[in-house]
Amino acid sequence: MNGTHGDEYMLTGRTAIVTGATGLIGRAICREFARAGSRIVVSDIDELTCSAFAQELYDEFGIDTAPLIMDVADPTSVEAAAGRITAEFGVCDAVVANAGILALKPVLDMDSATWDAVIRVNLTGAFTTARVFAAEMVRADRRGTMVFSSSLFGVRGGAGNAAYSASKFGLIGLSQSMAADLAPHGIRVNAVCPGQIESTMMTALFETRASENKTTPIDESDAFIRRIPLGKLGSVEDVARAYRYFSSDASGYITGQHLIVDGGWQVG
Repeated sequence: MNGTHGDEYMLTGRTAIVTGATGLIGRAICREFARAGSRIVVSDIDELTCSAFAQELYDEFGIDTAPLIMDVADPTSVEAAAGRITAEFGVCDAVVANAGILALKPVLDMDSATWDAVIRVNLTGAFTTARVFAAEMVRADRRGTMVFSSSLFGVRGGAGNAAYSASKFGLIGLSQSMAADLAPHGIRVNAVCPGQIESTMMTALFETRASENKTTPIDESDAFIRRIPLGKLGSVEDVARAYRYFSSDASGYITGQHLIVDGGWQVG
């Protein structure tokens, strides 16, 4: 998807904020939005990494960028950051609530502190981010978009995923409820559910399974990919294009929905 696909996919003249922007998917989302002409607010918790990536985007695409240090788990941090970026950079037209953490533990080993941390960042943090930035849109009478980062585990639970899955299921419910609440203001809210993508995490998973099963990482990778109807792992670019779609006019009559980007895993 690029500028040749029509103006409805472009984000020229708009400002987008992406939380969790320096992670694997966050970086891909920022680059995809930059290709579409959007100004980018790069938001994360580490100042040096955040500033460096904002500069990298500026150097690569020539678009306006701004780093924004914000801890989504701290409502005070979100409120202060939103006020600061609105004053300095203007109201954000597109919000991507992408910040999240992962904790894989069986239910019987899951302690309350771990559960609370995952829910606080993944679900409550996304809610706080969306609520605060939606309020800025409403005050400015801005018809904007919001996209939550859910997951394949937001539509299908799995062993060891209790906290993570609960948080991601919650985001789908949150997106639907916020879509209904914000529709009168012209704000659309949707969610993207990424499946398994090419990443260092997947490489580590194949290595771990190979060690456990006395096989090779290639054997484990091949067995895993055979379960995906499209016959391959997805890329971060595959996922990022879904966020651009939901943030563009191409999806102008779509709200309260979630899009699963999994190569057909769900039906395989």
